[in-house]
Amino acid sequence: MKRVFVLLASILLAVGIVAGCTSKNDDVKALSVRGIKTDSSAYQGTITIAGVVGMVSRTDPKMFAVMDLDDVKNNVPPPQRLFMPVRYEGAVPPVGEAVNITGSFTEGMKYFAATNVKPRR
Repeated sequence: MKRVFVLLASILLAVGIVAGCTSKNDDVKALSVRGIKTDSSAYQGTITIAGVVGMVSRTDPKMFAVMDLDDVKNNVPPPQRLFMPVRYEGAVPPVGEAVNITGSFTEGMKYFAATNVKPRR
């Protein structure tokens, strides 16, 4: 009986460690806004981008723009920051929130069509 308990506890601990590691690695896989904007045509298909919501459109509530995380951390002056336009059919996050955005670029690269927007951990 004691062996079964130890085995079960070990399995639960291992599952918890693996689950914790994978959630932290979500941020590692995200690309930067600055890296994407330098050559957005090189990225096709579904990707994840990390950024900070910089503004929400007044005319289209489903459109917003994200800034590069490093630009915000390093206090780059707003005129020198890169903004990437994003369209998302879900709830748009508030300005200032750091997010991971999954989706793909639209035809003509006019904006990033998001399929998922999640706060960064």
